Amino acid sequence: MPKYAQTDEEADKALREYCDSIGFDAEWITPEDWATTIRIARDKGKGLTVAYGTIDEDRSAMVKAGARTARQGVVDNDPSGLIAAIETHYSLKDSLVLTILKQCRGAYVAGERIDLGLGGKPMHSTAYAELREEWKAAGKLGAGGVYTNFHSFEPQDKAAEGKGNVGGTLAKRKVQGNLLVKINGVKFNMHIDISDK
Repeated sequence: MPKYAQTDEEADKALREYCDSIGFDAEWITPEDWATTIRIARDKGKGLTVAYGTIDEDRSAMVKAGARTARQGVVDNDPSGLIAAIETHYSLKDSLVLTILKQCRGAYVAGERIDLGLGGKPMHSTAYAELREEWKAAGKLGAGGVYTNFHSFEPQDKAAEGKGNVGGTLAKRKVQGNLLVKINGVKFNMHIDISDK
């Protein structure tokens, strides 16, 4: 008899660990499909093995050309026209907001990881504070479109909080800020290194 989860919480944890092990973000699975996969994981006749197979199918379907084309269509037909609006906005057109949104958009269309890094040298905390205000302004411009839930967080010392390791790599995180946005319901998180030196 297949191993199955006793509770929804146990199923959720096991399924998220499986997603991590295959390099796939559970965020890509709709809440409805995730609930179904949890039910499968708890079913004594199906269990975790069948639930893992369901996740594999979801992942495979997502990376097919048709799905990619559909995601491209979603961002190309954004009712708010956010990217175009930012490109001509007097104060946002030269900010990092456009760069960040384009990187998130590219990850959405390609079906890539939802946790992204800005790269480059660390940003001064005052520049990051300005970027957070610009991010908030972009969120207002995108009202009614596919880019929603613009959020940002104060810089956090990840190493001091015990979150310094980056996955299974040797890279170490120090002080980071985060900008978040949902694209058609999929949440993206842009990590930004902060330094006052």
